[in-house]
Amino acid sequence: MERNRFIHYGSVLLAIAAVCAGLLAGVNGMTKGTITNNKIEATKAARVAVVPEAKSFDEGATITVDGLEFIPGLDENGNPVGYVVVVSQGGYAANIDFSLGIGLDGKVTGLSVMNHQETPGLGAKISGEEWQKHWIGTDKSYEFTKAADAFAGATVSPTAVYTGIQRALSAFENGVRK
Repeated sequence: MERNRFIHYGSVLLAIAAVCAGLLAGVNGMTKGTITNNKIEATKAARVAVVPEAKSFDEGATITVDGLEFIPGLDENGNPVGYVVVVSQGGYAANIDFSLGIGLDGKVTGLSVMNHQETPGLGAKISGEEWQKHWIGTDKSYEFTKAADAFAGATVSPTAVYTGIQRALSAFENGVRK
């Protein structure tokens, strides 16, 4: 008698789990395209934000250096005005992914943090618009200082972004700008 009850409850739980799995798979299938399109649009918006002079981006002319892909931004006449590169750099909690705009002169034209899992209220301040604008105009010679570049209680996340910026600027100098 006891054994039949366990089989009955096990069968009911199995049926519920199967229905839930089917529903999740269906919802995933319905939203997959929308999520992919949203990521593409977010990437395009980040490109425009970090290379504001560019009217278009030529993905066919991408230059890869040290694992980083530099996509040229073009003006209305098709002339290069800068490059955009997506950088993934280890932060405090996980990788910090950001788009970085680099002008033909090797200076940062924009920074847009796209994805991070940093501590809310501390490292998450890297996604603040004012802090991101702080990097515009810097170049490879810029030295990180806690007083100007970090937040009270959080130095790992800003340092990670700085390290990613320097890595991208070095790759730009060594392989794109040549």
